[in-house]
Amino acid sequence: MDFPVFVVLPGSGVGLRFGTPLPKQYTDIKNKSLFLYTVQAFHRFPWIHTIVVVVSLSDIPWVQEQLEGNNLTRVRVVAGAKTRHRSIYNGVKAVKDVCRGDDVVLIHDIVRVLAEENVVKDVANAARLHGASGITRPLTSTVIAKSSDGFLSESLDRTKYLASEMPQGFHFNVINTAYEKATEYDFEFGTECLHLALKYTGTKAWLVEGPDSLWKVTYRKDLFAAEGILTENLSSIYVEEGSSHLRDTVMSCIASSGLKISSEKIPNCTDSGFIFFVPQKSLELEIATKIKKICSLMNKIIVDHSVEDSDSSLNVLTDKLNNSEESSRTEESSGKNKGTRNTVNKVCTKCSFLTRKTVVTVVEIDKKDERRETIEDIRDQILGESLPDSVDICAVVCHSQSNSHKVGSLVASLVRNQDSGMNYQVLYVE
Repeated sequence: MDFPVFVVLPGSGVGLRFGTPLPKQYTDIKNKSLFLYTVQAFHRFPWIHTIVVVVSLSDIPWVQEQLEGNNLTRVRVVAGAKTRHRSIYNGVKAVKDVCRGDDVVLIHDIVRVLAEENVVKDVANAARLHGASGITRPLTSTVIAKSSDGFLSESLDRTKYLASEMPQGFHFNVINTAYEKATEYDFEFGTECLHLALKYTGTKAWLVEGPDSLWKVTYRKDLFAAEGILTENLSSIYVEEGSSHLRDTVMSCIASSGLKISSEKIPNCTDSGFIFFVPQKSLELEIATKIKKICSLMNKIIVDHSVEDSDSSLNVLTDKLNNSEESSRTEESSGKNKGTRNTVNKVCTKCSFLTRKTVVTVVEIDKKDERRETIEDIRDQILGESLPDSVDICAVVCHSQSNSHKVGSLVASLVRNQDSGMNYQVLYVE
């Protein structure tokens, strides 16, 4: 983008239709407030100059704290007002000191958590060219009108009408002038910014057809859909390369569940799920060593936010991480007891915005192995490792005759359903 783009996110409403005392924009999904996902969706675009979050005056300190804690730096927080249009106007005025007349201002609902870059660019470019632009979707229901006595009076041809969605874009001077000229009635009862631009500046908005992901959270039931969509869009699953005969099945099940498989050759902090394999016929010591190396790797990813080695194989990391006895002695001498968890002390702009990481280790054993003894050994090994609070780890034990699809489905379910209570568990697949 070769011109400045600013974003206003109105979020001072109380959400009466949501039906809870807590405004919907502050409801948690996967340990983060809903509004943070929307801010992050725009913040990840480097061409966005400034994001203005409009909230209730009393909420400003807490909202600022949440933004800073998630390294969302290009954001201004301003107080909202009693109506939607007044709140948006406050947001528009907040960028008056940095906006030129033809700079583009995007307006987007703070509870519309998805913002695809190509869609946002289409709206911004159309606004730059025409002065105003908006996203539309086809109407999916017939629109009818009723008379004052409660009977059907009219049925509209829905092919002639469209649903107005967000984001909408404007030249700064178009939307600012529209609000300067707006009446008290507009501020009190109006809902459509594009109409104000047309009414008070004569600017006709160019309409862009949008995808079906533009819906917003309105009712409590929408949270379930939002969580699923966010998980699919923000999750990236690292799957260890290797010769395991289960790998292809596991990857197929992950893809079928709607999650993305990382294309990177090494695991990193942008991933939210990690899958490793312990091949069949591994000795007990080899299983323990692999689990120890996995935990050491996760500590490195979470704390340092990088893996410097260019090779994806855990074997390459062995030279650095395999001195487990020396490492243990170092930890003990520094007062870190085995089993304690580390505190993440860095903020990384590349991290997956889904804060939790799920690690699944698939352990293949011989059919003749003592199942109970092997599972207990693996559980003891996992419990003895030190991991950051944000990491959940479990193991899936199977043998060569196990149903591979059942193994793959279980692994996919674990990395998709974070906070599932499976941390430190060992699961066996017949």
